[in-house]
Amino acid sequence: MIEFFKNLFEGAASSDGMCSDSPEDILHQAAAALLIEIAVSDEHFCGDELKALERILNEKMGIAQPKLDCIIEQAKAEQGDATSIHQFTSLINQNYNPIQKRDLVQYMWQIAYADGNLDKYEEYMIRKIADLVHLSHSDFILSKTRAKQEL
Repeated sequence: MIEFFKNLFEGAASSDGMCSDSPEDILHQAAAALLIEIAVSDEHFCGDELKALERILNEKMGIAQPKLDCIIEQAKAEQGDATSIHQFTSLINQNYNPIQKRDLVQYMWQIAYADGNLDKYEEYMIRKIADLVHLSHSDFILSKTRAKQEL
């Protein structure tokens, strides 16, 4: 299965070697693609959402510069080319434990709240992704509450 995702992100390696097709980078790209899906679900990817995305990937997921920019660019490209979010959620399901899934959904809420306006489409996508990664309803609510508290 990991070979499928290596092929999915084929070409992700930049000439400077900062982006790779390591399993860790592929997971980061999948998570970033889901976060970007939230940011664009209201058809407006603003600077505040991009800053929140960078902060989450850097501070919460431990991705440092310059790899951070590479992963974001690859995730944008893959998210834009993807016909479904299932390719990303299935990878998350296979590799994330329940706490990591809850944290990822919490990060989605943070992206959605970043521009000061929770759009109904953002909320819909977060709920859909939470269902696809088999997040319990109590963890779904907990992730939303924690995201609001961090504002």
